[in-house]
Amino acid sequence: MKKFLLTTLCLLLALLMTPLAALAEYPAFEPVELTRGADYVIPEDGNFVPLESNFGDLCYHDDSIDVKMHRTRVYDTNIVICYVQIASPLQLRTEQARRYPSQSTLRPSKMAQRVNAVTCINADWFVFHTAGIVYRNGTLLRDRPKTEYDGLFIDYNGDFHIVSPLTREGVDAIGQPIWQSFCFGPALIINGEMTNNYVPGWPASIEPDHYKQRSAIGQIGPLQYVMVVTDGIEQDDSRGFTIEDMANVMRDLGAYNAYNLDGGASSALLLGTSKVSGKHANAMRDVGDIIYFTTAIGE
Repeated sequence: MKKFLLTTLCLLLALLMTPLAALAEYPAFEPVELTRGADYVIPEDGNFVPLESNFGDLCYHDDSIDVKMHRTRVYDTNIVICYVQIASPLQLRTEQARRYPSQSTLRPSKMAQRVNAVTCINADWFVFHTAGIVYRNGTLLRDRPKTEYDGLFIDYNGDFHIVSPLTREGVDAIGQPIWQSFCFGPALIINGEMTNNYVPGWPASIEPDHYKQRSAIGQIGPLQYVMVVTDGIEQDDSRGFTIEDMANVMRDLGAYNAYNLDGGASSALLLGTSKVSGKHANAMRDVGDIIYFTTAIGE
């Protein structure tokens, strides 16, 4: 009897000590065959318009892009997971509220509508800062490396490269032309390895050890990506994430390179022009820029 009680106690202690993330049931990424769009050339008059009939409940699909979103709860926090697969790296794009160097802001839904986005997430609001090596849609906008930050660089194959710390030498070592880049962070996963940039010494506004709304993006395969946006203390039923919490979730979702984006009230994940994250669909903070995915198929 004593042995049974001891075994039961050990099992209960093990369960209590199990990280909350391990108790979540994460939806698996399900790759699809995309039969069109690999030779996509961006139209001169703007992006193609996604068909309304291709939108479903938390999803979109055509022969050039597949988007699936899932709501779940982990670390006492509601989160939305978005898997994206595209046929061409040019379908991963960015948009600013206004042309750089303007510091103007705009609701993410307005930017998504302007560029015919299938899905989008808030980016790094780089115009609010002065540092970074920043490429947007292939154009170098800023060249000011700063070692206090990590940089995410996306090449013309759609592959992620994380430079930590952000130095000119580290960027040059990528050896590929850069399509998009971001200066925020910290890096969450680099080449399959968890990083240790989860301490309060990171730039103060990020507050790695605080429970907050968070946004992150990661690569899980060739032209395959995952985005995560969390609720936080702004919602009455969510604790929010630390940076380490987000890193754990991105790892468990299969990301081998993952990067923290701007968070707090800026956190927003949209399908089309509709906000999916958070409780209130119309509660969107104006931001400086978004990362978005578009269809490669026109009428």
